[in-house]
Amino acid sequence: MTELEITAVYVTHDRVEALALSDRIAVMKKGRIVEVGDPKKIYFDTDDSFVADFIGRANLIPATVRHNTETHATVDTAIGPIQACNSRRIPVGGQAMLCARPEFIRIGPPTGDTRPNVFQGKVIHRIFVGEAYEAEVRIGETLLMTTIDPEVAIEAGSDITVAFEADHCFLIPSAANPTSSP
Repeated sequence: MTELEITAVYVTHDRVEALALSDRIAVMKKGRIVEVGDPKKIYFDTDDSFVADFIGRANLIPATVRHNTETHATVDTAIGPIQACNSRRIPVGGQAMLCARPEFIRIGPPTGDTRPNVFQGKVIHRIFVGEAYEAEVRIGETLLMTTIDPEVAIEAGSDITVAFEADHCFLIPSAANPTSSP
């Protein structure tokens, strides 16, 4: 691939275009830049809940940090404890939003599995969108968006197992607890 070695500014509301065409993305809200970063950083590890929801579908779940390591944090949420892939050095007891993208939430038949990041839920609604079903899932009182492979025989009203991939969940610091990492 030939590099042109030019700088171009491209303005779009199409997130797919922005992610595909950009080396760096600046997300704006009300005329102000909220965050700048490369496409993977903006999509997988944003510092802002507005950016997480704007740049792609996002389940944003209020969380309180229970435990931190250098690479992971365990947080308490309304659906139970979840291990997330970045600690962001949010202090124990600190507030955050857990971001779980719909495409990284795994759905299956009910199993009774009690491993970390695995919960029992119910499909509330689903719609076929071609390559997958988009579904609304309830765990306790929390509603989540997810995708379901079209070959999986799960209908609206089905009891299911919901699994979060720790390496694809990340924490967004709340305004009261800004991240101390660079």
